[in-house]
Amino acid sequence: MITVEALPARAGDCLWVEWDDGTRRRRMLIDGGTVGAAPALAERFARQPVGRRDFELVVCTHLDDDHIGGLLGLLTSPPEGFSTRDVWFNGHHQLLPRDLLGLPKAEKLTALLARAETPWNTATGGEAVVVPTDEAEPLPVTELPGLRLTLLSPTWDGLRALRDDWDAWKAEQRRKAGEEPAAPPDLLGPPRPAVEIPWRRLALDYSPDRAPRNGSSIAFCAEHTGDGSRVLFTGDAHAEVLVTSLRRLAPDGRHRVDLCKVAHHGSAHNTSPELLRALDCDQWLITTDGGHRVRGEEAKYRPGEGSHPSLRAMARLILGARWPTLWFNHRVPSTERYEDGFLQHRLGFRAQYPPRGTQGISLVVGPGTVTHAPPPR
Repeated sequence: MITVEALPARAGDCLWVEWDDGTRRRRMLIDGGTVGAAPALAERFARQPVGRRDFELVVCTHLDDDHIGGLLGLLTSPPEGFSTRDVWFNGHHQLLPRDLLGLPKAEKLTALLARAETPWNTATGGEAVVVPTDEAEPLPVTELPGLRLTLLSPTWDGLRALRDDWDAWKAEQRRKAGEEPAAPPDLLGPPRPAVEIPWRRLALDYSPDRAPRNGSSIAFCAEHTGDGSRVLFTGDAHAEVLVTSLRRLAPDGRHRVDLCKVAHHGSAHNTSPELLRALDCDQWLITTDGGHRVRGEEAKYRPGEGSHPSLRAMARLILGARWPTLWFNHRVPSTERYEDGFLQHRLGFRAQYPPRGTQGISLVVGPGTVTHAPPPR
């Protein structure tokens, strides 16, 4: 089995993953949330015995602040006992030409990794973590003790798009003084009564994500080599890239996964109808607190109605399988709308949340099953 803890990382991702390999407990960390969400990661380390803070892998999927921010604090002042055998991050050493990566937090992470001599992309010999362009080539596979990782994203096209668009990114950084622009508002606005929402029409309303940063996102499928349980970790990857890779894995059918972390916090532009047809999955993890931005470094995100998860993406998930389950790591208005029992019965889905008064959710994933993890002893 694989345990996935979606820490309360505000509008970002911070996934603490554990599994057994038959001899011991192993760990992997995927992203760190925003800088403001760093206390959640620190609290999780505080609950972890010092002798069990070694990681097989730390993944920074891409350079957006809501994924990279918390990792800066972790690597700047590592907690006692922390170590990792590898870090996956496509920084300026992997982009061509090599001097174009200038986003401040990405530069900071690059400097931290280099200065501390932390293992960095050792699985790829120090080169980019990337899917081969030639579809006749097999997808890259990394074997960890007890866990097999199959890379699905990014492609070289995604990394080149980030490179080629870099002048625009730098101009944006000058305008925003190092902050990212606000996420576009949900076109339908704040939550409204369920009866007003045209779910079936919304499910068909899809346009792809074209943001270069998201196109550079590392995504992979993790499979437990013992029981075969599978989790798809998507980062903020483009749906079209994921579909192409999934077709390489299952050219004649749908690729089975027991749990899928929904890409880009449930954005309308990263969960396509074609992606759902490429997957055999009915358990979906949505990581967001709504993502509403306010000014100021300490309050960069404000929980609330926000733009995530999008009604369009949720409509596709709900209507794309028989009785799917939506797992949320935050209770906010934009996620609690799915708690409505009448809506669940009418559309045929289930919604699961952290216990009231808490944030963050911990799941145990087995072959064909996903359940709440028991509370720590």
